[in-house]
Amino acid sequence: MNSMNLSRRSFLSGAAAVGALGAISLAGCAPKGKRDGEKLSDTGSEPKEVVETLDTDVVIVGLGGAGLACAVQAGTDNLDCIVLEKNPQSGGNAIGVEGMFAINSSMQKAAGIREIKPVEVVSKQMEMLQYRPNGSEWITFCENSADNLEWCLEQGVEYKGVVDTYDPNGVLETFHWFKNGSGGEGYVPQMTKRVEELGMDVRYNTRAQELVLDESGAISGIYAEGPDGLILINAKAVILATGGFCGNEDIIKRQGWDTEHMVISAPDGTGDGYLMATAIGAEDDLVNSCGACMPIIPCFPLPDYMNDPENPINGMTGFATGAQPGMWVNENGDRFVREDGASVQGFASAAIATRRNAANFCVFDQNIYDTYLGISPETKAMFEEAFEADDGTYLYSSDSLDDLANHFDIDAEGLKASVERYNNSCQEGEDQDFLKDPSLLVPVEKAPYYIARMGYVFYFAIGGLKIDKYQRVWDTNRKPIPGLYAAGNDGNNHYSTIYTVKIPGTAFGNQVNSGRVAAREAAKYIAS
Repeated sequence: MNSMNLSRRSFLSGAAAVGALGAISLAGCAPKGKRDGEKLSDTGSEPKEVVETLDTDVVIVGLGGAGLACAVQAGTDNLDCIVLEKNPQSGGNAIGVEGMFAINSSMQKAAGIREIKPVEVVSKQMEMLQYRPNGSEWITFCENSADNLEWCLEQGVEYKGVVDTYDPNGVLETFHWFKNGSGGEGYVPQMTKRVEELGMDVRYNTRAQELVLDESGAISGIYAEGPDGLILINAKAVILATGGFCGNEDIIKRQGWDTEHMVISAPDGTGDGYLMATAIGAEDDLVNSCGACMPIIPCFPLPDYMNDPENPINGMTGFATGAQPGMWVNENGDRFVREDGASVQGFASAAIATRRNAANFCVFDQNIYDTYLGISPETKAMFEEAFEADDGTYLYSSDSLDDLANHFDIDAEGLKASVERYNNSCQEGEDQDFLKDPSLLVPVEKAPYYIARMGYVFYFAIGGLKIDKYQRVWDTNRKPIPGLYAAGNDGNNHYSTIYTVKIPGTAFGNQVNSGRVAAREAAKYIAS
């Protein structure tokens, strides 16, 4: 995986914009689950000695968005609990989250927003996701959403007081913005404080490694590596909230993404929960998992156009992110999708079709360059600097389409045919293939021509484990593994292969909801 320089000459834009994104450390192979009483061992070595043994009712693995909600719920319910967090601080991916979903909340009512029925959310999501998720889970989630938001307020979570559609393409006013539009200011500090007030036993710098089963196949504990060595925690239940597998290149590759040309924005999500659960027989549901992945041109300067009133694509996420005037082609030179997909279904949908290609490229001409990229001396200088700095790996320019194709080993005849067909659509003012927005139909006809190899920013990954609406993790027979639960990105079946944002805030809304549900269900399981 390349470490792409996201400095002045690269991309920093979008809904969950992060700071400097770089290379990541990848998780190793998943260890095998151990039976009760066994000692953890490295492959081919003697068993490691446990330096500490603890006893509790529930272990929560991860203290990000879902883990915080889970820990606070467990604490308020007086559940004996130990929390493991591999980092020295709480928050995880929740630091960059901007808000959460709810319908018919007190904040919506105060803003004069009309009542939103669950069917409006569920029917739209099911349609966009081709009826692949479990609709009953969506119904329960919607019905719980207002209570989840009020509960967050009771815990001290701070909101901006603004409820809207998140971006112009949202269809319902369900997005409740956190204070200053940041979970790192409105959610994480406040929930962390609640965890401390409740006296929760939080073990920072402690990474969970293996789940422990008893002879009946039920959870009986977990091994974790702490600052002083290996610890064994005997527990009746374990709740996985490790943040997904966004930082694990091997797992992302299995989803079909081109990781060679990818930037990871959340490298801490190394798939620990997914790996530990599947190692003891949990059903591998990676085929239905999805990633919040945005197509970009690596090493290409993509300034944030959203606040630039002079730019013709003002209000969209930027050039070559699924809302732009260039044309996209694959290794055969074929145009394969409408290039303004981000403005239709959201930025993640714009990347889905690219997974079926060996390579993806954005083609444009001098007119598009002048109109959309070099609109000011500053931005023009940025693009020229990018071209000079790149060695042809991502960027190339020529007066000949044949030369353009040959540089990236694209079928030249296929490319020329696609450009001709695309230009005909532009002249007619109607996309004859994909119905791209006519205002973004700009012909590729003025030399020099430009081509850019496309890559991705991968924000987060959702799913991988099969869970039910009680957040119980299923085994390969689709039966719950007794005592094992998953929340947040580890336990989210609300999306199937694509992350939808037309109804905004549902991902983090599920973080809170699933964390609370998992804590309550684990308590019921222990009591029974």
